[in-house]
Parts: sequence; structure tokens; C-alpha cells
Amino acid sequence: MKSLTPLALVVASSISAFACSGGSAAILPVGDGGVLPDGGSTSGDGGGPGDGGTGPGTDGSTPVDTGNGLLPANAGWKTSSEWYRSIENAPVAEHSAAMIGGIPQWGKTGVFQIDFSFIVLDGAGAPTVKFPVNDEADDVPVPVPARGYIEGGYNYPDCPTDQEDCHLLVVDRPRGQLFEVYTARNNGGAWEGSVAWWQFNKTYPRTARGQGCTSADAAGMAITPGLIGYKETKAGSIEHALRLVLRNDFIRGAKSRDFPMVAYPATHGSTATSSATSVPYGARLRLKASVRESDPRFASPGAKAILKALHTYGMIVADGGNIPLMAESDKLYKEANPAEGWTGILEATDLGALRPSDFEVVGIPKDIPTGAPGWYATKADYEAQLKKPLGCNGIVQP
Repeated sequence: MKSLTPLALVVASSISAFACSGGSAAILPVGDGGVLPDGGSTSGDGGGPGDGGTGPGTDGSTPVDTGNGLLPANAGWKTSSEWYRSIENAPVAEHSAAMIGGIPQWGKTGVFQIDFSFIVLDGAGAPTVKFPVNDEADDVPVPVPARGYIEGGYNYPDCPTDQEDCHLLVVDRPRGQLFEVYTARNNGGAWEGSVAWWQFNKTYPRTARGQGCTSADAAGMAITPGLIGYKETKAGSIEHALRLVLRNDFIRGAKSRDFPMVAYPATHGSTATSSATSVPYGARLRLKASVRESDPRFASPGAKAILKALHTYGMIVADGGNIPLMAESDKLYKEANPAEGWTGILEATDLGALRPSDFEVVGIPKDIPTGAPGWYATKADYEAQLKKPLGCNGIVQP
């Protein structure tokens, strides 16, 4: 897992800030979490929908059968996780405008783009694999299907040593577990990578797996619940918050690259961040009421479903990079049924007209979703809640 190591982060792709997914297209193999010396990242433009399915008849993994969402409809997280908390009526943070002002544009291009490279595998009944143990990883066996994908690459290709991505995402629905592996590599059957294990029928405290502890994402949160799922989008109802990726230099630091500022539900941050006034890791942005699903700029059914989710659940700052939103790849769906796929539902730039100024930052919840209600919304209260995680004291599980 990644630790807070400023020098390593600045000099090269280090293990201080988990990366988000990069482009899945073959010409853009590098992910968007590798931090460059100037605080930028190595991202390309992101993969488009339907770009690289291996075709019918492939003996790879099948799509996870979880109903319409990426987690089962009866998962405990549907009531206990921040990913599923409605913020439709949450108060706007008093200094929301100032924080949003710290986001001059989305990524490098300024386009509110969607990437389609995350593939969630079905681990039910699969043989388990042991990954190396390190300070911020869970020491648990991971169910890995005989064939599948690492970050869009079929049959578990090697992860280049200069990349920070190469996520392996596995849902074991019968056991209520989620496994997210970072820098996953299969070197001749000897697996490498760092495991973040989540039990989605357990209630995690505000510190999740540990304050200061990372995960497969820079903010220390799970990745999978924040993805734009294919089946739920096709059904027109995304009932959870979305995972937001911002440029590293647009994410709140602490006037220092040494100590990132993070807001609940984040537990970890990146020392590559440098903004003193922008949104911190864990901040939740809600789409303003002035932008409606009926807006003719957003014509596709997928765009309308996402707008509705952004009004109701918002998006949480989870990682540093250049492509704001991440969607589930349709590769497995196409393999199961060639007629399936994102075409006609959602394209990479269907939300391209959205600007940072279309969003507002809501207050920080005072408790976990099943706890006492209330919000830290004044500037003084919001800022007082920001944490400076200085390191992980050990992974904990509920």
C-alpha cells in the first residue's frame, strides 16, 4: 500500500497516492495516477466504451451478478456506507464557492470526461491467491478467477513497473466481500500487489480501515461502489455517489506537500496535493439544482442517470488524476452477450458541458450514515474537521 512519502511522490511514481484508472485503449496504456514532478499525472485521455472486448466465446470471467448495481441490493453498505447516503437535502458548506474556485478545470483538457477501464470480476467460488504482506495491506487470500482482467488487460498481463495502476477488482457476492488490489502483477503465477479487503455487510467506523491508512485509492476508500455501473446506468437509476478524480494540484493540501488535508469519509491523501483552498480528499460535491436532467446538452440516457445521481448522492474526491469519472468496462458484458454494451447509453464526453462551477460542496457528515444526523457546514466547523493523516498505525476490520 502507499505511504506518505513526499520525496518519492515528487520524483517518480511512488506509493504515496493511490492511482485511479487510466485509459483502457491500447494506445493509452498508462493510468492517470502516476505523479509527475510538477504534481501532474501520467494519464492519457481515457478509454472509450466498447474499446477492446475480446469477443464472444472467451473463457474469461463473467459479469458479477449483483442485480443492477455493482454491489448486491441487500449489501449492508446500502445503509451504512457514505457511498449510499443521500445528500439531496444536505447543507452547502459556507465556503463552498471558495473551494470550488480552487478547481479551475477538469484534468488537463477541461472536459468532464468518463473513463471506461475498470473491470469488476466475479470471485464467487474462484481459487484464492495470496499476495505479499505490507504495512497498509490486508493479509487475506483473494479469490481470482482462472481468467480475467487487470485494469482492462485480458488474462492478467504484467503490470509495467512504471505504472501505479493495474487494479484487480473482485466481488465475492456470497461471502459479502470486495477485494481491490493495487499494482497487481502475475509473474509466472507468483502474484504481487497490495490488497484492500472490504466486507460490505459490515459497518465501518469513520476511520474505515484506519485513519491515515490508504486503500486501492488515494483517499483510503473503496473504488468499486463509486464506479458508474453498466447495468444500473442502463436501468436509469444510479443509487450511490460517484468517485471523483481531480488533478493533484487542484486538491487541497495544507500549504505543504508534506501533510495532506482530508475530510471524512477519506482517511488518507496524497502528498502531491498543493492547493491551500480547494476541495480536500473526501469532499463531496453536489450538482446544483440549476442543472437539470432535462437540459438538452445532456441527451443520452446514461448522462441523465448520472445527473440524477449527482443531484441525489453527489461525487466524492477519491483520487488524483485527469479523468473525473470512472465507469465499469463493458468487456465482460460483450463477452457474455455481444449485443450488450455502452453504445447508445453513455459515451465518454456525454457530460462534457459540466463545469466545476456547476457544483457545490456540501457539509461534512457528523456521523456515519447509521449514526446521529447533522452536518459540519460552517467554514469554521468544516475546516476543524479536516485531518492530517501522518501514517497508518495498522489496518483494522470491523
